[in-house]
Amino acid sequence: MEPGLEVDEHPEGARYDRAPAEEQGRWLLAALYPFTGGASFDAVARTLAPLGWRRVDLAQALASMAASSLVITQDVDGTARYEIPEAARASLGQERWLEGCLHEAARQHVAWCRDLVGGAEEALSCGPGQKRWLERLGLEQANLSAGLSFALRSGDIGTAALLASELCAFWELRGPLQEARLLVSEVLSGGPLVVEARARLLDGLGRIALRQGDCGTACSALQQAITAANAGHSPLASARARSHLGLAELCSGRADLACRVVEQALAELDQLDSPADVARAWSTRALIALGQGRLGAGLADLERCTALQVATGDLAGWATSLLYRSLAHLRAKDADSVVKDAHQAAQVFSELGDQGGMAGCLLVAAIATSAGRPALSLQLAGLSQQLQRASGIVPVPALPQMAGTALHSAKRAVGSRAGQLLGRGATLSPLETLARACQQGRPDDDEPLAVQALGAFQVLRSGKPVHLPPQVARLVKLVVVGGGQVHVEQAVESLWAEVAPKRGKRRLRNVLSKLSSAAGPLVLREGDALRLGPRVTVDAHRFECAARHALSALNGGGGADAIAEALAAHGLYAGELLPEDRYEDFAIVARERLSWLHLRLLDAAGAAAAEAEDGATVERCLRAALDIDPTDEGRYLALARYLISSGRLSAANQVLATARELLTRLELPVTPAVFRLEQELRAPAPSA
Repeated sequence: MEPGLEVDEHPEGARYDRAPAEEQGRWLLAALYPFTGGASFDAVARTLAPLGWRRVDLAQALASMAASSLVITQDVDGTARYEIPEAARASLGQERWLEGCLHEAARQHVAWCRDLVGGAEEALSCGPGQKRWLERLGLEQANLSAGLSFALRSGDIGTAALLASELCAFWELRGPLQEARLLVSEVLSGGPLVVEARARLLDGLGRIALRQGDCGTACSALQQAITAANAGHSPLASARARSHLGLAELCSGRADLACRVVEQALAELDQLDSPADVARAWSTRALIALGQGRLGAGLADLERCTALQVATGDLAGWATSLLYRSLAHLRAKDADSVVKDAHQAAQVFSELGDQGGMAGCLLVAAIATSAGRPALSLQLAGLSQQLQRASGIVPVPALPQMAGTALHSAKRAVGSRAGQLLGRGATLSPLETLARACQQGRPDDDEPLAVQALGAFQVLRSGKPVHLPPQVARLVKLVVVGGGQVHVEQAVESLWAEVAPKRGKRRLRNVLSKLSSAAGPLVLREGDALRLGPRVTVDAHRFECAARHALSALNGGGGADAIAEALAAHGLYAGELLPEDRYEDFAIVARERLSWLHLRLLDAAGAAAAEAEDGATVERCLRAALDIDPTDEGRYLALARYLISSGRLSAANQVLATARELLTRLELPVTPAVFRLEQELRAPAPSA
């Protein structure tokens, strides 16, 4: 070994600023060597930081080595990544000097891996941020596997256990399942572990085995996980493992036992106030109910859990619940709803990179279309088989058996082409093929579409609610608050401010595709603009148009007809604009504008009614205005005076008491106007 390269014995002598240029290059190659999947600049800088490397010098050294082809530079989403070419890597593996540097470089690499995966398990299990975490871990998957392998070889079982347990949820969605299972098993058998770490690993092993269809191993591992979690006094880990055990027991054909296990898990999770875990347990309970023929109970649980999953941002759980809901529609023989839910779930699974989930969606759609569109059914089944083989994931219980019967009928209908269609799948992508399956039940361009934005947000197609994923709904809201039109770049910035514009536009295309599948031509892209479709009505736009027309009529002295028009416009105001997005910047201006317009309308209508001596309308307008702006003292006084003039003294007293309470709450003195009116009410009535 050359002098100055052994960090453990001569740490100060190994600093880059005391080493010759050739040794600097060797240290840089040693730092890159553990990053089998390439490394970002920050990752390399982190590895070399203990040796005193300055970031400026590192950037220059990387550029020099890239120029001499010792290092490959790639652009990934606008960020440079550095990698040793395969031929150079093989040659480096034979160099004696590398051994002297590699241990320290690998140790720093493992520390980088620990920092990278911290919190991954919780984020992927409970949302939100699942997509961001999956993309981040997917980019570094090879590097993380290398770090885990080094920790195992060096006997650092604690670090290996931490890395493996944090990665289990990633492997469960992305795979590779067999490699993940072997790694987790190796960690479990590699040495003594604290009980909490052992519980997490056993739970992860059980979930991975379950996705492979190995129910026996899954049940055994999950039972051990519960025991270890209880021994470590970790109630959340125990409840989660019990919930997973319920699904494993169901997959093993023990539905009654599965039901009891899930009910116990739900009771525990409810006490722990873990909404994402509760939702997933409800989803499993729904699947059990569907398997037992209790369709109503299953659908009720699915409605509850999907609402909770949308609220918590659990995309993976939400897509799984949609897949289960498609099974419920399959039981109800509602083929159009089956395909629609399967397509929507597949879009989310595709975004998450979950090939197994997509395979299940394709298979459900294949069953649903087998009677009416057998050729398409076989194409869907062929694509499902391809994804199953690629991912190694077995579909949900009972699905293969249902598919066997349905596909047998489809093969007979298609005849000699059946083997070709089933073996090759479709020429289109899985999502495109599912979109074709949706076309039969797709909304017609002439079907009326409505958006309710006042009081609460909802999209209606032919009067029936349409469920939209959060990002899809947000896009519709952006167009609505923009008056029916928004620029593409503005939409991308609002939806994905953290990503590059090019990537945001790709995501926008996916969102528009989902919206089209769910609700038809609700939002259309025309060049650089997004516009509402020609047959779309929006309650907020209807109110604004009607209110401005009524105000114009009132200002022109329109009399009783103008008052009636104003009251009709007031009836269109069902509440403030998008109240669920009260703190979102994009909605604030439009919400304030409509609220102010509503108040102007009520004040103008009330004034016109007072001139017409229509006391009931005056009272109605004043009370409605106070509901919108309960801090306006002037309206309280006007309402009290009207009530006094009509002889309703008790009601006037109540109004003044409310005004006084308001002033007290705002820490303001009682105004002379309120005091005088109170005195007037207390004064004895004059004698006849």
